[in-house]
Amino acid sequence: MTTAAALIEQAFERLNKLPGFVPRPDQVQAALLIGEMMESGQNAAIEAPTGLGKSLASLIPALAVSATLKKRIVIATYTNVLAEQYWRRDLPLAQSVLQYPSELTSPKTAFLIGKQRYVCLLELERLDPEFTPRFELNAELGIESEFREYAPKGMKWQDAAVPPVCAGRFCPLYDPCYYFKARREAEKSDVIITNHSVVITDGLQAETSEEKIGFLGRYDYLVLDEAHDFANAAQNGLEFEINESRLAMLASLGARIENSLAPGFKTMGSEARWSRILGGFKRGLDEVATDLMTMGMGIREPGILHAAPSDLLQHPQVQRVYRAADEPTSRTLTEKLSGVTSTFATQVEELLDEWRDAGSVRMSVETARTYLPYIKEAAFMSESFFRESGVAVTHLKADQGRAALRRDVVDLVEPLKSILWDRVPTTCVSATLAVDGNFDQFCGTTGFVPDFSETLPSPFDFSRQAALFLPPDGSIPDPTLARQQGGEPAYFAAVAKQLSEIINACRGRTLALFHSRREMEAVLALIRVSPDLPILTQGRFNAASVGDRFRRNTHSSLFALRSFWTGFDAPGATLSCVVLVRIPFEVPTEPSAIARMAWLQNQGRDAFREHTLPQSKMMIRQGAGRLIRQADDKGIIALLDPRFITKRYGEELLANLPAELRTFRDIHDAVGWIGLE
Repeated sequence: MTTAAALIEQAFERLNKLPGFVPRPDQVQAALLIGEMMESGQNAAIEAPTGLGKSLASLIPALAVSATLKKRIVIATYTNVLAEQYWRRDLPLAQSVLQYPSELTSPKTAFLIGKQRYVCLLELERLDPEFTPRFELNAELGIESEFREYAPKGMKWQDAAVPPVCAGRFCPLYDPCYYFKARREAEKSDVIITNHSVVITDGLQAETSEEKIGFLGRYDYLVLDEAHDFANAAQNGLEFEINESRLAMLASLGARIENSLAPGFKTMGSEARWSRILGGFKRGLDEVATDLMTMGMGIREPGILHAAPSDLLQHPQVQRVYRAADEPTSRTLTEKLSGVTSTFATQVEELLDEWRDAGSVRMSVETARTYLPYIKEAAFMSESFFRESGVAVTHLKADQGRAALRRDVVDLVEPLKSILWDRVPTTCVSATLAVDGNFDQFCGTTGFVPDFSETLPSPFDFSRQAALFLPPDGSIPDPTLARQQGGEPAYFAAVAKQLSEIINACRGRTLALFHSRREMEAVLALIRVSPDLPILTQGRFNAASVGDRFRRNTHSSLFALRSFWTGFDAPGATLSCVVLVRIPFEVPTEPSAIARMAWLQNQGRDAFREHTLPQSKMMIRQGAGRLIRQADDKGIIALLDPRFITKRYGEELLANLPAELRTFRDIHDAVGWIGLE
C-alpha cells in the first residue's frame, strides 16, 4: 500500500527535475516531518527559514496524508494575500508533482477567507448592473483583490463587499454568492486553504455550538503558517467593541427580521405584538446610543474601566489610567445592551416557535432565524464586559467626541486552549518562530504545547550575501534619553543624516522601517538625497500600492511602518538595504498593553525580559528578514539605534540575527564589500 511518505518523496523528486527549481534537502525534511505529524496527530513547532519553501513543505504532505488516510486538513496563513498566494501559485504546483496510484484519489481542495473580503453580488447589481456580468466572467474567487483589478474607476470596495450581516441562504442570490459557494466547497473538501482569522472564528463558533463543530466542519489537522503572527490574529478575533457602528448594525438586524416576518403578521395576527417587541428593541438601542454619546462628550481621555483579575486595578501603571468614575456608567450601559438584545432574541424566538407549524410562513420563520445568532452574540459579549473571568481588560476609547467600549483578552493561553489546541493537533511553522534559538516565547504567549520542535538551517549564505552596518559611536543619540531630555530635534536630525548617507551610498534601494509615524514624518522632513533617488512613504491607507511602486522603481526608497516589518516581499536589486531605525520596543500606552505588563509584574515576573524584549527580538528578525528573499539577493542590514551597542540587551538582540554577518561601521565600506552596483 502506498504511504504518505512515499508520495511526498516522489513529489519532491519530480519537483527537483523542473526547470529552474533548486533542490533543497531541508525542504524535503520539513515536508516529511509535517507529514509524520499529520499522520500521528502530534503537535509540532518548526522554524523553516525564508527561502526553504515552507508553503510546498506544508501543501505536499497535506495532500499526501489526505489521500492516503482520508484526513481533512486545514492550512491557515496570516493574511488574505498569503492565502491567495497559496491557492493560486503554490497549490497548483504541489498538485502537479503529486501522482496517485489507482487505489487513491486526488483530495478535493477549497479556498476560504473572511466573509467581508468577498464581493456581494446583490450590492454589485445595485452599484452597476452592467459591470456584474463582466466581473463574474473574470473573477475566479470573487474576492477583494479581483474586485480591485476589474472594478471601474470610482467604484469603492466597501460598497461592494459582503456586509457584516446578510440574509445568507434566504438571499435571492444565495446560490451564486461567492462567499457561500466558498463555504459550501470548504465543508465538503479535504484540504482547505484559509487564514488565521477564519480559524479563530471557526473555533469560537465550535465552542458555542451544541455539536462543537464550526463552519469548517470537523477536521483532523491544522497547519498554522506565519505562526509568529497568530497571537495578533487571536487577539483581534477575541476582542469585542460597543460603538456606534455596532449599535447601527443591531438596529439593522431588527429591521431585517421585521422585513422577513412582514408577510406573516396579518396571517398570524401578530402585528400589535411585533410592534411592541420591535418598539422596545429600538427604544433600548436608542437609549444605549444616547448614553454612549453622552459619555463621549464628557471624556477628556481614554482609560481602563475594569480588569480581570481584579488585583490588576491596584497596579500603579493601571491606576494612572483607571477611570473609576466612569465605571458605573459603563457597567450600566453594557448591562442595558445585554438586556435589550437578550430580551429581543427571546421574544423573537418565542414568536417563531409559535409560527413554526404554519406552513404559509415557514420561509419567513427560517429567514428571521438566520439573524438571531448575531443578536445573541451581542448579548453574550455585552454581558462579558465586566465579567470576572480570565485575564482581560475593559477600556473606554474616545475619538472626536465619539466613545466606544472595548474588551481585550490579555492572556491568550486559556482561550486558545479551549477553542483550538484541545480540539485539533497542529503544526506551527514560520521563518521566525524561535527567539534565542527556542520556542518558549511563542508557546508561553499562546499556550501551544509541541510534541516535537525543529529549527531548520537557512538555505542562504549570509556570510556572502549580506552585511551588517552599525553607525559610528556617538553619531545618533539614545532615542529614549532624547525624548526624556527634550533632545528629539537633534535625534531626528542625526537619524536623517545617517539615512541620507545610506540612501545615497546604496543608490536608493532602501526600505527604512520606523516604529512610529511621528518619527517617520519628522525624519523625512530632514532627508537630503540626490533628486534621482525618490523616497516613497507609507500613507495611512493603501500600503499595497506604495509597496508595488517601490518594487517597480529600482532606485526608490520606502519609509514604512509596522505592516512592512513582516510579510513584505521585494526580492532582487530593488531592496538592497533594510534599515531598522529604532529597536521596536512596545510602549505600553494602550490599555491592553498596560494591563499585560501589570499582570506579568503582579505574578512576580519581569515584564521587560519576558514580553517586551522577546517581542522586539521577533520583530527585528522579521524586519531584517525583508532583505534576503532568494539565492541571488544581496544587501545590507542597517541598525541605527545606538542601544544595540550601548545596552546590555543589545547583544541579545544582535544574537538573533544570522551569526555569519560581517559588521561594518562605515556605510561605504559595507556597500563596497557587498558589491552593490
